[in-house]
Formats: sequence, C-alpha cells, structure tokens
Amino acid sequence: MHHDAPVTYLVDLSAREQHLVGVTMRIPADSLRDGGRLTVATWTPGSYIVRDYVHHLQRVAARDDAGHAITLQPDGVSAWRVAPMDDELVVELEWYAYDASVRTNHVDDRHAMLIGAATFPCFEPTRDRPHHVHLTGVELEHEVASLLPGEGDGPYVADDHDHLVDAAFEVGPLRGSAVDVHGVEHRFIWAGHGDGVDVRGLADDLGRIAHAATALFDGELPAPRYTVLGIDGEGGGLEHRDGCVVAFPPHASTDPERRRRLQALLTHEHLHLWNVRRLVPVDLLRPPLDTPVLTPSLWIAEGWTSYYDRVLPARAGLWGVSDLLSALDRLRDAVEETPGSRLQSLHDASMTAWTKFYRRDENTPNAGADYYAQGALAAFALDLRLRREDPDGDGLDAVLRDLWQRHGPDASGRPRGYTEQDVLDAFARAGGDAAAAYAERLSTVAEPPDPTPDLEVLGLVAVEDEDPLTPRLDALIGAETGRIRVRTVLRDGTAWRAGVSGGDELLAIDGETLTHEELPTVLRRHGPGTTVRLTLRRGPRIVERDVRLEAPRRRPRLRIAREADAAARARFTRWSGLTPPD
Repeated sequence: MHHDAPVTYLVDLSAREQHLVGVTMRIPADSLRDGGRLTVATWTPGSYIVRDYVHHLQRVAARDDAGHAITLQPDGVSAWRVAPMDDELVVELEWYAYDASVRTNHVDDRHAMLIGAATFPCFEPTRDRPHHVHLTGVELEHEVASLLPGEGDGPYVADDHDHLVDAAFEVGPLRGSAVDVHGVEHRFIWAGHGDGVDVRGLADDLGRIAHAATALFDGELPAPRYTVLGIDGEGGGLEHRDGCVVAFPPHASTDPERRRRLQALLTHEHLHLWNVRRLVPVDLLRPPLDTPVLTPSLWIAEGWTSYYDRVLPARAGLWGVSDLLSALDRLRDAVEETPGSRLQSLHDASMTAWTKFYRRDENTPNAGADYYAQGALAAFALDLRLRREDPDGDGLDAVLRDLWQRHGPDASGRPRGYTEQDVLDAFARAGGDAAAAYAERLSTVAEPPDPTPDLEVLGLVAVEDEDPLTPRLDALIGAETGRIRVRTVLRDGTAWRAGVSGGDELLAIDGETLTHEELPTVLRRHGPGTTVRLTLRRGPRIVERDVRLEAPRRRPRLRIAREADAAARARFTRWSGLTPPD
C-alpha cells in the first residue's frame, strides 16, 4: 500500500477548439529535497519509434507553491533538471494536440483523445508513487472514458507513473456497451462520428474473444476491467495495461470483411493483456521512455500475437473454417511479398524496429523482415511442429502458458520478464531439443518460414490456387485518390530490373490510360512474356520504362485434405475450435 503523497495533474480542456491542452503537474515537497529529473516521453510502450512528443510542447514553466518561478535546467531535448527544494513544485505545460492516431493526442471542438505518454511528464524520483488525474473544461453534455479507475472529472488513479503512461482518455459524445467475462467488465466505447457503428455487436464480439483468450491461459484474466476506446481512422491499435485504443471507419462494423479485420484487431489488442503487457521481454521491463530500448523479442511479442489474432476469432466462433484458412493464406502472401525476409532474421528485424519497420517508406519491404507477419508465420510453423511431435499436446498454446506461469507477473503483480533463452527452454520442455533448435533457426536465420511439411498433423494440405492469374510486374501497386501508385518495387523483380521506382504514378501501359480496377485486365490481355511500355510520372517528370511481364506465381492455399483421417480432423478441431467440413 502506498503512503507517499501522490503526484497530481490537472488537465484543462477549455481551449480544445484551438487544439490546446493545459496540464498542471504538482510534485509533493517531500520528493524534492534532493532535486531530480523531469522527463517527457519520446516513445510510448507498444509503438517502437521515437515520436518526440516534446515537439508538441508549446511551453513549460515551473514555480513553487508560493508562486515564485523555479528554473528548469534543460537536460537533453526532452528532460530538465530540478534543483533541490523544500516546497511543492508546480509545473505548467501547454500541449498542441491535433495529431489523430491511436498513439498521439487529438483534441478539437467535438472530442479529446489523450494518450498517457504524450501528456503526462515524469518526475523520476516519484515514478513509483500514485499519480492522480483531474479534468476541467469538460462540457456538461460530454462523457469521459478512461483506462484508469475513476469517473467524471476525477480523480483518475494510477498505481505509479508506468500505469499512467499506459493509459488513455477519451472525452466527448460517447456510445458504449459492456459484457461480463469471468466477472471482469469488458467495455466497448465508440468515440468516433456516426451512429451506424454496431456498438452492442462489437461488445459481444469482444466478450467472445475474451473468453477464447482467457481459455488459452487456463481461465486467468489479469485485468480488473478492460476497455476498448474506438476512434475514427482507417485501422490500427495500441494496447494498454487494462485496455486499448483502436481506430476504424464507422462502416467497418457492418461490412463483413472489414468486420472480420476489426475482430482480428480486437483479438490482437486483447491478447496483449498477457503477451507484452504482463509477459514482457526482459529488455522492456520498466524501460526509460526518453530513449529507445532494443530487444530481439518483438517477433514473439507482436508476431505470436498476430498469429493468435487469426486463430482466436475461430475459437470464439466468430469465424468459419474458410475465414481462418484464408487469413493464414494472406499471412504467407504478405511474407512472400517481402523480399527483406530473405535479408534479415526475425531477431534482427526486432532489433531494428526503431529505424526500419516503424519508419516505413517505399523501400521498406525490401529492407527487412516484417516481424509481425513473419513472426506470425513462424508461430504457425512452430505450432504445427509441436503438434506433430506430440499429436495429443497443445502445441504453441502450451509454450505460451508455460512462459506465462514462469515469467509472467510475480505475487505482487510485477512482470518478471523473459529472455530468448527462456523461450527456447520452453520449447525444449514442450517438444524436446529439436523443437528448441527449430525455434532458434526460425528466429535467427533470414528465410521465410515454411509450414507446409507439417500441415498434415491438422489434416491440412496446401493446394495451388486456381483463380484467373495475372502476369507479374513484381511491384506492390495501390489506388491513391484516383491514381495508380507504385508503392514498392520488389527487389530483383522485373520492374526493379527495368528501373521502375517506388513512388511512381502509373499513367499508361503501351500508351493506353487505365484505372486501378482495370490494371489486372490490361496485364492479362498482354500476357506473360510480353514486354510493355509503362508511362510513369516521377515527381515533375514523365518517364517510360519497358517491363517484361513475368509468369504469374501460383500461391499455395490451405484446404482440408480429402484424405485426412478422423484423428487429424479431431486435432484440427482442438486447434481451431471448428469442425472441418466433410
């Protein structure tokens, strides 16, 4: 139990139409006798890129309780030294908040989204004390939803500064629904525009996902309450200790395909309650937030979570067999379309997340592995291998539970952390030294995982697709405001060799203009082996390049094997929660 006086913050939203947020921080006198360091985070847990939140700091000033100015001595770009003093220290900050994402602050005339890392500085000597947040400037008709305990204007109570950073607030016109999962309230809050979002249905989806995730960990749900804050956006999420923030367009809840993607996103963030937030790579235990922290284990933290965000919706009864197998097919496609997977191991990709994966450009797929997709494919391959070695076992589920029991929170609730060797040891316990060696190879060798040799254990087979096939440009191409944009030219492919560049706008093929929808038809009309002339806009220039169309690459597609016996079909059901079709 804490007995020290808390650090308090008063958040003023009265100037939010100008996108300004005022924060008054009060640091108790008994913590200032030796002075200390005041820091603003440069990154937020779960998102491994330096965001320099201090960029949005309009002003910062300090005074004692009597109103006398106190000098803050700069100590780096986002920290200040505070000299020893005997009085309470009051720090006043003004933030500009107009960056709409799940990782940044955004306030306007309609709402306010506040992320802990981007809002609340840390006085390092008080990091372990309780931190209380009060709100002012909230309009009477608006509601407040927070990932911290509290209501109304506050106080919202964080156990310590780490807990505060791992929280978020949404203020505005909110719609919500809740379900109970093993005595833990799960809330879904929609804070975006439009009344068409199926809030009740999404809360039910969340509940079913939570039941499936809790079953994965033998019925242990580690949060006192779980809250999803949904905001406007095209996709993406950020996990927090007791909830998450997710972004999606309002119609995503009613369009079947988008609904499935949203269910996968909700699964991903909910599973982070265990994997990442409480089962933590040792390097990320209480990390400093004013400097990057490297770990080789993001392929586990994010990759395994990405694998289960495909499996758990099936176990929850939200997806059918074709949904699950198609999601795994798309996973393999994503890895195959990443030439960097043959240049960089998962360990290396995890270590370079700060400088490569999260700093994306048109060359990113060529520059390194995607530890989300490739880590998920590795998890699938490992799951299959373990189930082949022990057909009556629980595969990767057993490894994850083992890690949770040995390296999850201790008796006080503090995560203990795990190393890569701890993970290999867990594989050895589940499947012997061969399984551990296979896990080490998949994580340290630069090559795409291939689950094909072990599909049989679940009664699966990989069949080449039979869809109408389009000749290859070996480029990732997308629509952008009515234009055809070459997003990435895949390394060593036909467009690469011809001198096409990522970022080019495709204007015409053999002098014929076309739309993005028409592109596959035009390529099929020319056929593989044909050389076509691409007319491209590259900045202010028009360039032309002759590209030889390559034969289409048939992609493997997962199917239930016709010859699968009853035992394999039973293992499929145990793995997926679904009954395979006859």
